[in-house]
Amino acid sequence: MSPQPDLAVQSANALLSFHQSLPKGKTTPLNLSNADQQKHAEVMLQAAGRFSEAYPHLYKALYSGSNHSPEGLDVVHLVDSGITAAGKATASVMACSGGSNMISGGHLVIFDGDSGELLAQGENTSVRSGIVVCSTRSATALPGGKKLSVLYLGHTTSDDGSIRFFSYANTVSVGNGIAVNVTNPVIKNSKDGLIHIGVGRTGGYPTSDYIYTEPQNLNNPWVIAPFTGTVPLSGAIDIQHLTVADLTTNIVIQKTGGATLTLNRATQFTPDSRFVGAFFVGTSPNILQFNFPYDGLSHTNTKSIVYDSTSFGSEVVSYFYFAFNGIPLQGGAIAPPFYVCSINFPDEPSLNCTKIPNLYYWWHCLAKGTLVTLEDGSQKAIEEITQDYRVKTANGQSFGVYATVKGTHTSDGTPGEDGIYKVTTANGKSFVATGNHMVFTATNKCSSVHDLVAGDSILTEDGASTVKSKDAIVYDDTFYALALGHPDEQDADNFPQNMAGYYAGGVLHADQNAMRIQTAARYKDLDYMLPRINQELHQDYTSALNDMRS
Repeated sequence: MSPQPDLAVQSANALLSFHQSLPKGKTTPLNLSNADQQKHAEVMLQAAGRFSEAYPHLYKALYSGSNHSPEGLDVVHLVDSGITAAGKATASVMACSGGSNMISGGHLVIFDGDSGELLAQGENTSVRSGIVVCSTRSATALPGGKKLSVLYLGHTTSDDGSIRFFSYANTVSVGNGIAVNVTNPVIKNSKDGLIHIGVGRTGGYPTSDYIYTEPQNLNNPWVIAPFTGTVPLSGAIDIQHLTVADLTTNIVIQKTGGATLTLNRATQFTPDSRFVGAFFVGTSPNILQFNFPYDGLSHTNTKSIVYDSTSFGSEVVSYFYFAFNGIPLQGGAIAPPFYVCSINFPDEPSLNCTKIPNLYYWWHCLAKGTLVTLEDGSQKAIEEITQDYRVKTANGQSFGVYATVKGTHTSDGTPGEDGIYKVTTANGKSFVATGNHMVFTATNKCSSVHDLVAGDSILTEDGASTVKSKDAIVYDDTFYALALGHPDEQDADNFPQNMAGYYAGGVLHADQNAMRIQTAARYKDLDYMLPRINQELHQDYTSALNDMRS
């Protein structure tokens, strides 16, 4: 690899000028009928190695002068910036797009904030997620100076083939590295590498890391997360001049079907005054301490951070993000930005980034009253299943119940991943489930309920049978899901982490973890995806899948 990014000097200078023309710290929709914006988009695409042969549909939109997207539909978060342990310039952004996104991608460039020299660049793509985590490549980066000028170009292709382009620019101080000691949230009980948080969705299970009570099971609960810890800074902290502008936090929900939501802090429950007031000087003048403790209370009185409400009926994973934008120090100095993020970086993060595991708020799929088959062959309604039970699975085996979860779902009968369906089989089995729920179609293969069609083969207690009918229905009641495997079972080498199942309504259903893993995996399966998307997107989708860095 060359020691410097391979971008022509003329093109780099043009991109630097483009950076200087954009508002800082904001996401700007691009209008490609503007010749300058079209040219900048083309330069960034080609710098990322995305050419028309691999992305014919994307380039068709580029050259046709695509209209700009609505304000706020695409949001870019700068989630890391600074230098690596080797002193290389680095940055990462998380680009989040609303709506249903089939293909997403972006390219990130860093210039020296003083000289304008090109220091680093990197690219990434994603499919069916609406989230692109894009980092510059450390291997080809140059040493960072005192300031970094960051420029990102993003693009997303919706299910209907429409394409949006957008950009983000910022200039930030570098610093020498600031590490945060995060004491909450952390993994305490969960076994899958995620921080499990229950908010108004719990069924009495102790295996979540944090459980917050709610006065009732809400269809769209307020999202809650604890956040406590300390961080040493380079000078004495001027806590009296700390403002809400110095602090930013979001939770980003990745859902099935390419949808993503950025949840902001709910100021009616975590107001600015309490948000800023949770920060104070610790045991030394340079120690910043923050305290949004876990207390298990509801959104109306918890001291944890409350975020906007949303449904978790189709959550894949959630990302926690907190940016310390510039903590004031005594004498008028400002600490450089530093970050806490639950993100899997595709490259080496900076010394200013503290990583924590991703969050998981759970989903739930089967209607109240669905009969689950236990180890001894007897049946019990899913709402009565606790960790004291073992359930029957395939091949005559059984698993202990690791956790249960519940929540309300409402549907007006509209089909789709968020819909509710009644499914019947040719051999007389039936169940009611959400559209994103998964059932086994073969020994090692699952399908979402909304993807099933009459004649599909699914596994039942009496062997394979075909789907007789699948009808979207009007429904408003409580739904449940199970996670399988007691700790000793999950630790065993032969435990099927991505294929654990249980019989309910006489049909073999994927458990909580299997659904999450299989949902992510199916979007990377071209045999599964290409028949389900427009022909004009096939080449772009295939290329984006090949170009994914993580």
